[in-house]
Amino acid sequence: MAHLASFNKQDIEQYLADIPALKNYKLNSATGSIVIEYDAAMINPAVIEALFSDSDSDAEQACMVLGRCIDVNGVL
Repeated sequence: MAHLASFNKQDIEQYLADIPALKNYKLNSATGSIVIEYDAAMINPAVIEALFSDSDSDAEQACMVLGRCIDVNGVL
């Protein structure tokens, strides 16, 4: 997430605001981190948990599932 610090904060905030599955978020520019609160009815919590799996392939698969889920749920 360190690469977040190089992006425009307004662009990130606008992108996140356009995703209905994301309820709230907090950007920390100093650390390049982000905390996201999501709607568990739109994104299965198991997908989020799999992002932090010890298995790289499980985490990669979860990332793809999350991308599809967000796309289906209304990214503009």
